Amino acid sequence: MYLLRRLARTCLSCLMAVSVTLSCFYGGNEVYISLQARRANQQEAELEQIYRQGETGTSWEEGREMDPRLASLYAINPDLVGWLELGGENAFSAPVVQRDNTYYLKHDFYGKEDRHGAVFLDYRNETAPRDDSLILYGHNMNDGAWFHYLVNYQSPEFVAADPMITFDTLREKGEYVVAGVFVAATLPQHGDDFDYHNRTSFDTIEEKQDYLDRIARRSLLNTGVEVTVRDELLTLSTCLYDFAGERLVVVARRLRNGESPKDFENLPVTRAQNPEMPAIWNQLYG
Repeated sequence: MYLLRRLARTCLSCLMAVSVTLSCFYGGNEVYISLQARRANQQEAELEQIYRQGETGTSWEEGREMDPRLASLYAINPDLVGWLELGGENAFSAPVVQRDNTYYLKHDFYGKEDRHGAVFLDYRNETAPRDDSLILYGHNMNDGAWFHYLVNYQSPEFVAADPMITFDTLREKGEYVVAGVFVAATLPQHGDDFDYHNRTSFDTIEEKQDYLDRIARRSLLNTGVEVTVRDELLTLSTCLYDFAGERLVVVARRLRNGESPKDFENLPVTRAQNPEMPAIWNQLYG
C-alpha cells in the first residue's frame, strides 16, 4: 500500500511538472508572439514615416528618376520595388519588396527573421516593362499585421466605400479599382485548376479573356467595374483558414486614361449569389 501511495505521489508530481512546463512554454510563446506583433505594428508605422518624409513640394517626372518618397526606403533595402496603399477607415500601406517567393515569407523589410514576413511582388514579375498582372503576396496574421487587411474586401459595403488601391513602383504611379474578389485552393490534392498565381502575363488575347471570365465567375462580389483584355491588373493574395492552402485573392484593374477615383465613388457593389468555388470548399460547406 505504501508503494502504491508513493507511486501515486510520484506520478502526480510528474504531471504537475509537465503541466507547469507546458504552461511556461505556451505562456512564453504567447508573450513572444505578442512582442512580434507589436514590433510588426511599430515597423509599419516607422516605414510609413520614412515614406512620408520623402514627400516634397517639388514636381517629379515619372520614368526619369526614382520616386523621392521611395528613395530613402530603397537605400535601406534595394529589394524595394514599390509602395502599396489600401483605402478604408483604417487604411493600410506598406513597402513592397521582390526577391524570390520564399525569403519574405519569414523575413521583414529589414531582413530580420520574422514570422510576419513582408509584402512582396512575385519574383517572375517585371514592372518595366510592366507585366499584364502584378501579383503581391502577404501573410494574413491573426494579430492584424500586413495582409490581414484584405479580409475587408469580402464585404460589399467596404468595397463600395473604398474601391481604390494604389501601387506606385519606383518610377511610376499606379491607381487601381477593385474588380473582383475570389477564393482559391492551392494544394494539388484539392484539384483547383485556377492557377492565378502563375498568370503574370498572357500569350494571347483569348488566354487573357478566359482568365478574366474565370475571375468574374468566381468573384464573391459584383462590383460593376468593367475589365477588358487591354487593362493592366493588380492581384493581391493572402491566406484564409477554412481549409488548408486556401487563398483570398483581390483583383483590381488600373485606371484608364481619362479616369479618376471620383468615377468610382458609390459603386453599386453587391454580393454574388452563386460564385464558383473550389471543389474542396463545396465538399466542406456546399
